[in-house]
Amino acid sequence: WLAGMTLDPQDVYEAWCHQRGYVCMIEEIGGRRVEPGETFGAACLVGYFDSIKEMHKIYDQYAGHSRLTVSSDGWKLES
Repeated sequence: WLAGMTLDPQDVYEAWCHQRGYVCMIEEIGGRRVEPGETFGAACLVGYFDSIKEMHKIYDQYAGHSRLTVSSDGWKLES
């Protein structure tokens, strides 16, 4: 199974997928007013899974996060 999952559904404004000789997943994030100096974003999982059950398990493990930070110590998901 190929899946693209946003870890916090509230980050998604609109999303769709189509297949025309290739698979295209499109997602718009935000959809809300952003003032100068503010930022917005989303954290997503994208990959191949052996089963839908595995896909749900991995999603549940990381659900609710909206950002990925990177430092010399490695990376970390944050809400």
